[in-house]
Amino acid sequence: MEPKEALEQVEHAEEAAERREAFGRRAAVLVSVLAALLAIATLAGNRAATDAILWQQRASDTYNEYQANSLKRHINEGDAALLRVLAAGGPREQEASQVAGQLEQAVADKYRPEQDRLLPEAQAQERERDTQEARHRGFQVAEAAFQLGIVLSSVAIVARASALLWAAAGLGVVGLLVMLDTFLLLVPLPA
Repeated sequence: MEPKEALEQVEHAEEAAERREAFGRRAAVLVSVLAALLAIATLAGNRAATDAILWQQRASDTYNEYQANSLKRHINEGDAALLRVLAAGGPREQEASQVAGQLEQAVADKYRPEQDRLLPEAQAQERERDTQEARHRGFQVAEAAFQLGIVLSSVAIVARASALLWAAAGLGVVGLLVMLDTFLLLVPLPA
């Protein structure tokens, strides 16, 4: 072998080693970026799940208060009607009518207005719960994309397959778009 041929082979080997090293660096950077994005999506997804549970609890509490007011309202209305009927024509009719009026006034002043306020509030809390549940699902989709991207990157490193690295990067972009949309709610989230 001529020295010139040997030198060319050494140069080709150095170039190939340099390409492998550059490929490995790009793959490592991609894995690192995907892992960081996965951590963000996981934290945001966990927060959305927690928020969904909290909003459900608030809605349940508000509905419970609504139902308690409804029960009190019906009891007061029933008691007022019963007092009026039982005391009609009796010696304490005026006193019973006065107590019945107080019960009816409590219904008008307290229980009906509270119910009118509580029902829309509970419904709004349910809508917020639904939004948080949809966000949680969106973050889960982003997590899956990032995880699959990491797996494909790892396989690409071992196999030295740039097509797999491109596929991993594509999954990372999809995951990033889903995650950004889930944060910003640009596209309405499906229920």
